[in-house]
Amino acid sequence: MPGRGRASSPLTKPRPTARGWTLGGIGVAALIASALLGRTDVLFVGVFLTVLPLAAMISVTWDRPRLGVTRSFHPDVVAVGETTTIVTTARNLSGRPSPAARWREFAPAGIDVQGRAPFPRLGPHDARDLQGRDTTVLRQEVVAEKRGSHPVGPLVISRTDPFGIAYAEYALGQPRALLVTPRVVPLAHGELDVAHSEGTEHELLRHSIPSADELIAREYRPGDPLRRVHWRATARHDKLMVRQEEQRSNPEAWLLLDTRDGLADEAAFEAQIDLMASVGVHLLDEGFAVSVVETAERQLTGRSGAGRTGTLGATSPTFDLSGSDRLLLADLAGVEPGVSPRDDAVAELATGLRRAGRSVPVFAFLLGGTAELGSLAALRSMGDPAVAFLAASTPPEVEEVLADAGWLCVACAPGEDAATSWQRALARQRAVTHG
Repeated sequence: MPGRGRASSPLTKPRPTARGWTLGGIGVAALIASALLGRTDVLFVGVFLTVLPLAAMISVTWDRPRLGVTRSFHPDVVAVGETTTIVTTARNLSGRPSPAARWREFAPAGIDVQGRAPFPRLGPHDARDLQGRDTTVLRQEVVAEKRGSHPVGPLVISRTDPFGIAYAEYALGQPRALLVTPRVVPLAHGELDVAHSEGTEHELLRHSIPSADELIAREYRPGDPLRRVHWRATARHDKLMVRQEEQRSNPEAWLLLDTRDGLADEAAFEAQIDLMASVGVHLLDEGFAVSVVETAERQLTGRSGAGRTGTLGATSPTFDLSGSDRLLLADLAGVEPGVSPRDDAVAELATGLRRAGRSVPVFAFLLGGTAELGSLAALRSMGDPAVAFLAASTPPEVEEVLADAGWLCVACAPGEDAATSWQRALARQRAVTHG
């Protein structure tokens, strides 16, 4: 819902400007001089200049803006590096025209909003006119530079008295969160997104009718009932063909995300998040149900215990429904390095792989070493393929242990995008498969 606000609260309490402090200082000096010299005319000037800044602060306090504020984003969800338009509608709720002022939006680091700009003078409130002279629409385009959920707002109105002696800032309206997701790039198709243990079943899934079992024609074998003869295929192949029913496959993939704190700098962590987001969305587009295990306290939600993949009762967040790519990205937008590392992450991954009942694709995104390295290496037999993307902060022994167990280890260079890392993994997998 858009943020709304009527009453303004002081963000910066009324205070004298540099001009106000100067006039007040001159007034105090004049009062001292009048006491020393006994001059009543100097006393008058001193009193006037001393009271003037106080009167100006009372003026900006009394004539504070009263605005109703709504805010929207177009689009309301963006990826890192993308642009969104902040549309802020302000309506004067006072029976007097709004005073001269300047405006800006309050936003955290990562959302580069514009600086102060002149605020349009609004007419007195008119309840009968919804878009009259009492309303203005403020627009600005901003680039989302940091992943996360960023509260934008309130609207900050700053104003001075007509003589520039006192200054105050007022906050109006409630913040509204702008969701900035990881950067996702398209990834190439290849051996990494097809589980060899499923063979043609996964390929059949891509082309199947969502609500029907596969119907495959094969040659007639002695003993096949004639009721299963596929006459159209028989005419096409000029030999007797029968129908063979194949149950649809429910391919799944597992991701292990290293979210332990202090293993890498912010840039390396963000690069791994971007890589995982791209891989996860790619797998979802290929028809996989994607389950995620985190090495620190769980932050992703997904659908715990998703039933379609046979993980009913499991606690791992799973993404397997329509729109799961958006849910995955929204979850990843808020992931931060965890302060409480888990000692059962690999065990949870092993439980999920055993529940799958067959070898499935496994992708690990690692930032550092782990006490469970041996257990992780031992999961190679349940992963097909089993790929470990290693950040530059990962110790060399991690690659040695995983590679010796048969994992496909891909080193991710600093500043490398997800597509490059994926292409390197594809090339190495092809070399292993066809070598």
